[in-house]
Amino acid sequence: MLLQVLATLLWGTVPTPVQTPAPSLPTHVATVPARAAESDASRVQRLRVLVEAAEKALEAEDEEAATARSDEADVLTADWSPELLKKPEVQALLQRMKDVQDQITVEAAPGAEPGLKASEEVVAISGDELRAEMERVRAAEQGATYDFPIDLNDKVLTWVSLFSTTKRGFMENALGRASMYLPMIRQVFAEEGVPSDLAYLAVIESGFRNEAKSRAKAVGMWQFIRSTGRIYGLSANAWVEERCDPVKATRGAARYLKRLYEITGDWYLATSSYNAGPLTLDRASHNMGTRNFWDLARSRWLRTETKNYVPELCAAILVGRNPERYGLHIAPLMPYAYETVTVSAMTSLTVLARCAGTDAAVLKALNPELLRGSTPPGSYTLRVPPGRALDCLRQLARLPAGKRLDFQGYTLRKGDTLVKVAKRFKVDPEDLLSANDMTAKQFRPGKRLLVPPPPSVDVTVRNISSRGEGSTALGDRPLRPLPVVPQDLDDPAETPDQPAIPSATPSFTAQISPTPSVPVTPAERRPAEGTVPIPQAEDATRSTFSLRAKPGDTLAKLARAHKVSLGELIRLNPGAVKALHPGDDIKLPGHSEVPKGAPTVHRVQKGETLASIARKYGVEPGDLKTWNRLKGGRIHAGQKLRLTPR
Repeated sequence: MLLQVLATLLWGTVPTPVQTPAPSLPTHVATVPARAAESDASRVQRLRVLVEAAEKALEAEDEEAATARSDEADVLTADWSPELLKKPEVQALLQRMKDVQDQITVEAAPGAEPGLKASEEVVAISGDELRAEMERVRAAEQGATYDFPIDLNDKVLTWVSLFSTTKRGFMENALGRASMYLPMIRQVFAEEGVPSDLAYLAVIESGFRNEAKSRAKAVGMWQFIRSTGRIYGLSANAWVEERCDPVKATRGAARYLKRLYEITGDWYLATSSYNAGPLTLDRASHNMGTRNFWDLARSRWLRTETKNYVPELCAAILVGRNPERYGLHIAPLMPYAYETVTVSAMTSLTVLARCAGTDAAVLKALNPELLRGSTPPGSYTLRVPPGRALDCLRQLARLPAGKRLDFQGYTLRKGDTLVKVAKRFKVDPEDLLSANDMTAKQFRPGKRLLVPPPPSVDVTVRNISSRGEGSTALGDRPLRPLPVVPQDLDDPAETPDQPAIPSATPSFTAQISPTPSVPVTPAERRPAEGTVPIPQAEDATRSTFSLRAKPGDTLAKLARAHKVSLGELIRLNPGAVKALHPGDDIKLPGHSEVPKGAPTVHRVQKGETLASIARKYGVEPGDLKTWNRLKGGRIHAGQKLRLTPR
């Protein structure tokens, strides 16, 4: 999913309490101090600082810092008014931050998406195939009704056909896992006033896998990115990742979908906003002058993945409701059922499994949010198999404090440092201190340590550093009540008496609504041959210098190698943000064209410095260092220096 910077769109401007039944797990309410009044100019300046810091961090290949600054920008803009967010300077800053996140995604380790979010164009079936698929769907449904609207057009029928043929194996596995979670999901969705058929959204997002992680670093069954997860109450630290918690993440997904419906007033736009972000759908709707999803899907304003999203979801609902009628064979699993036990202190899962008379793997399956082989420091509500809670509590009450952990022991020796020991055991220094309830000053030779295991799930969690007032992480706040439907400021035809989401969701009958297929022209690819730099003038006052991209190059790497601003590089090469291919022409700012016949190599003479040589040839000393791969400023007589880029 794209950068969720418009949290105002998620919360609205007039909060109104919504009465819902109490969740199955206790909610801890925290008190958040009131924010001091701040001018719009000051807020925009703080956002500018974060954007520039994120770009510099990405140039230095510090992905962690770039992600942290991006998260801080999410928190900063969470309560901005729509008027402020729509200012041109703010839109430009938000776009620059989105470009940073796109670069982080491009440089992430390659891997398949966890669900069925198809990024390629799918050719719709037609003719006899379309009629045959329609007859099969009609026979399978037999007049069934749905609480989510289903359009039986060629796009939807194509995905129904795919789910029962080429993607049959994935659907059988996903629906097998779904049999475990669907009762819980339907209950949560009913409590939140969301259509129960939207439970099959998890087929598209993750295939009902709690451990799923996308290249864009969305995590869990409902594929929350970190910032959106915090907004909807899913906290994270080195021990727990609540985006992987099936119950809490399901409730967060229900509230997010409900909020998106309140914004758009249409379930197709709400679900496609879940994939692409509300800002993307708002921009596409504004540019097209329509709020009909099928019209937007024929435009260039949505990615192919988002165009496929609603047809996939409709097909997943049709097939998921009656899989056997489509020839799928599902092996059902036991429903996700549990009892809860309050564990007062950090305890190993193996110890808890012995107390509960079960296996550690069973506890891990019931508590997939736990990143390590133990509960976190302090009190924690643990899920155990049904009927095991009382025995577990009795055994824990008799368990000595020294027997709660089966961590590896280690005695500090002379010369050991916190960083060195943490690196040896592949744990974070802060985790090591937390597991032993000690400070860095107490870390000295002779001290006996309990070393926690490294994370069992590859989920990177970072805390946002505090930066002035109002920088409290949203994950530490209680879930706020959902507001009423705001009026669309861009649409004068929107009426202020637009109804809020109904408490009882309506039923829809599948209807034929054919949508013609429109072929999408593939993006033009630039020629890949040749490796010679191409100088070309950008304007009368400043020239650019183009290079051919090499395998493995990214905009961030090129910006760092050539000592240029990443923001300027993105501005000159907007098409390279999403994908940079070997052989693509990349414009570099601030380089002068090399005169014909000018020397390309200089032999250093005695007494010369980089600065004097740079002045002699009209170049920058930093460029000389980059072109010659010099780590410092020292040069020696007789050394040959390049005067042009490599």
